[in-house]
Amino acid sequence: MTAPSEDGRDPQASLRDLEAMLDAVTDHAVIKLGPSGEVVRWSRTAQAMTGYAGHEAVGRPVSVLHTEEERRAGLAEQELEAARREGRQEYQGWRVRKGGERFLARVTLTPVRGENGSVTGFVETLRDVTESARAESLFHGLLQSAPDAMVIVGQDGRIVLVNEQTEDLFGYERGELAGREIEVLVPSRFRDRHFGHRAGYTSAPRRRAMGSELELYGLRRDGSEFPTEISLSPLQTPEGTLVVAAIRDATERRETEQRLQRQRDEILELSTPVIQVWDKVLALPIIGTLDTLRATRLTEGLLEKIAQTQAEVAILDISGVPTIDTQVAQHLLKTVQAAALMGTVSIMSGMRPETAQSMVHLGIDMGRLRSRSTLQDALQLALKVLAERDGTAETAARALANGGRGE
Repeated sequence: MTAPSEDGRDPQASLRDLEAMLDAVTDHAVIKLGPSGEVVRWSRTAQAMTGYAGHEAVGRPVSVLHTEEERRAGLAEQELEAARREGRQEYQGWRVRKGGERFLARVTLTPVRGENGSVTGFVETLRDVTESARAESLFHGLLQSAPDAMVIVGQDGRIVLVNEQTEDLFGYERGELAGREIEVLVPSRFRDRHFGHRAGYTSAPRRRAMGSELELYGLRRDGSEFPTEISLSPLQTPEGTLVVAAIRDATERRETEQRLQRQRDEILELSTPVIQVWDKVLALPIIGTLDTLRATRLTEGLLEKIAQTQAEVAILDISGVPTIDTQVAQHLLKTVQAAALMGTVSIMSGMRPETAQSMVHLGIDMGRLRSRSTLQDALQLALKVLAERDGTAETAARALANGGRGE
């Protein structure tokens, strides 16, 4: 008969309760070992995980779950000795099921000590991590094969993992980045703002594609900066939500955009040349469709030329414009009004009959803008305007000389 414990409970009942608790653990196989590493108790999860029934395992050394190579090397005995000497041990390694199939296990080995401190046995737990390890290996493979620098950041803003492209792009060794705040890759002048952006994204994570119209820069290990494009994606893990940042060097793209913009500006200047055809007379031949951008450049170019040459007449030749609609007419009218503010008379040339009919049909009113059908007629009118202005100026000069009384 078993004597009751000091608290009055039946030790056998307590043992059965403990075994029931161990059997209730479904994700870990729990094994009770004797002081020499022999199996004393075998949970149901251990049976399901390894294929060994309790009566097949009890009394056998725990090394039955090790590979043949590890048994020959005495690895199980070494692990027991390390736990006896140093306390709780954690491992990850291969174990073997009853049929010979291997599985990757995360193992903890904890010594059980008696009242005098001596080791009376061990508790070993096994968790099958084969699938998670396979998934992790696949994830790492995908991470390394990504064309962009990939940085995985935890909720605390610290770097968890980077790929080789990140090392190449930023000039860091992988071990130098793990555990550091992501701001180490951000130029110092942007860091205060970046803390706020990071906190906002962490509170409401969402996918953000590259090219989000943000002006972003990265900081290399050597202190040099470069423009970047960054896409962000939340990654759900058992440890919480991580942030995956794909980083791309945008230097080449920015340079290409700037080069294309310069080329567009040059083409616009060539397509709207302002020509000085006579003293104080400018001609602006307009060719092609006149959109808002071209109209703006046209007005700017004309006003700059008027300021340089002190021109009094500007001829806008529209013979090269395929159609005149309301928008084009408005652009032309704004150019004429701007020139008038600088004291310059505008003359339109190249007005074809169908263009005139179209403008009348659209109800376009060009005000008192003078118009001629050919550039030659416009030049003759320009000379007449200059002569009229010279005559007016001469009359005004004589009036001033006579004290305002005229002749």
